[in-house]
Amino acid sequence: MPITAELEDRLVYGLRRPTLGDARDSLRGTVDNADAVWNELLAQTGLEGSETTTAALSAMAQAMLGRGGGVGMCGNALHIRITAYDALGAVEDLIAASVTSGSRAGRL
Repeated sequence: MPITAELEDRLVYGLRRPTLGDARDSLRGTVDNADAVWNELLAQTGLEGSETTTAALSAMAQAMLGRGGGVGMCGNALHIRITAYDALGAVEDLIAASVTSGSRAGRL
């Protein structure tokens, strides 16, 4: 289940959705010339760096993974965060639907 607009802005099990800012920050802590690498990744993906969509996050994660080394590790971490947030959000939604459904069944 992909991240929906409704899921994008909420905390899921205490976790917030990853951002392109998080991706950039991970580079700063991992590679030399992080700003230059970031600008190359933006050019490669056609992103401006302010996008907030799941598609933009996924494109950046893939571009980073393709670089390998420290940049690739940052891309892998971003991919893991996107996937975990997405999956946990789906579980949270299923539990909420189950509780709501169970409450209605108990009233019948």
